[in-house]
Amino acid sequence: MIRRRCKTFGCANLHVNKSGYCDDCTRKHAVDYTDGRESSNTRGYNYKWREFSKKFLAFHPTCAICGAPATVTDHRDTPAEIMLDLYGRFDLDPLNYQALCTSCNTRKAKEDKEKVEQYFARKANGYPGGEGQKNGPLPTTAPVSPVHTHGGFYKGVPLDGQEK
Repeated sequence: MIRRRCKTFGCANLHVNKSGYCDDCTRKHAVDYTDGRESSNTRGYNYKWREFSKKFLAFHPTCAICGAPATVTDHRDTPAEIMLDLYGRFDLDPLNYQALCTSCNTRKAKEDKEKVEQYFARKANGYPGGEGQKNGPLPTTAPVSPVHTHGGFYKGVPLDGQEK
């Protein structure tokens, strides 16, 4: 086999790997990439998510922002980190997602990063996490009493003390 010089700048090692990097640099790059990062399955991207994403991209083949071929299923309004914190899982409703190309997804992720930081900063300061928080406090306001409308029924349900 032909031995070639490693593609890492300044590395003089020779290798026969298809990647173009010597064994030492391959290990170094792997540590740099995975350092502090959880697995995709731990981050919520499990088998159900992958199947959902595959089907979603089949129905939505173009990027929702620029029209290029879509490669990523992205969370439309609520970033993934916030959705996992609120619900503990991804809600696989197609209305909550959009198909994006890689460059638009990267750009949107940078914009969402600020939203995620603000969310967790509010949460750390004791403020509620946001709408729909599953373990959030109960509302402190009294419930609104129904309005008497057309014969004492509110949306077809008899009011207290009345019968049909």
